[in-house]
Amino acid sequence: MIASSAVPPAALDLLITQGFDATSVDELAAAAGISRSTFFRRFGSKENMVFADQEMIIAHVETTLAASSVDAITTLIDAAHVVFDQYTVNPEGAALRHKLLSSVPSLRERELVSTHRYERAFYGFLKRRDLAKTASEKSLCLGVSAGLVAIHNDHLRSWLKDAHSTDRTKLANDVRQFLNRFADLLDPDQKATPAKPAAPSVVVSVLDAAAEEKDILQAVSRALKEHGK
Repeated sequence: MIASSAVPPAALDLLITQGFDATSVDELAAAAGISRSTFFRRFGSKENMVFADQEMIIAHVETTLAASSVDAITTLIDAAHVVFDQYTVNPEGAALRHKLLSSVPSLRERELVSTHRYERAFYGFLKRRDLAKTASEKSLCLGVSAGLVAIHNDHLRSWLKDAHSTDRTKLANDVRQFLNRFADLLDPDQKATPAKPAAPSVVVSVLDAAAEEKDILQAVSRALKEHGK
């Protein structure tokens, strides 16, 4: 988990209170307790400051994916946890950022770009695992990547509304259930469980002990026809 947030909550609160366009860099620097020059050196712009945590999280996700030596499904769940954990460990910052993004259209557009970067990171991982060799596999891997982001974001939105509505375990369960639908793609080396042979049917015919051979054969033939054999 990333140790701490890069974005001071006081700065986010100021952007919400005064408005994104109306708040100056000097005011944000003062709210963050840093100088103007330090603000530009650290963030570069107001917009970059809002998404500074996002950049850290994406970098951490990419590191998690690149360093993994376990199966693809487990790795993708771990990566989803990286994102979820970073937001939920800082409820105040997550709530402020969500409120700010909801009120500033230009920031929402930047958020969509960040979402696409997560999808690219997941797809890049699957491609490096040689799971997107054909056109069909590529399409499925793109779908898996987008679906993973959608499930994570749904849990995050639920958490923002009610912190007790979901947690990392529920997120992992839903992600695993989704990814298991693509197990043939994500875990191609998995041994398929051989199908059990069907239990033999038993057909009983009751005959007289003195019955002749042709009578026995006819009785058995009738019994098999009655049982659909």
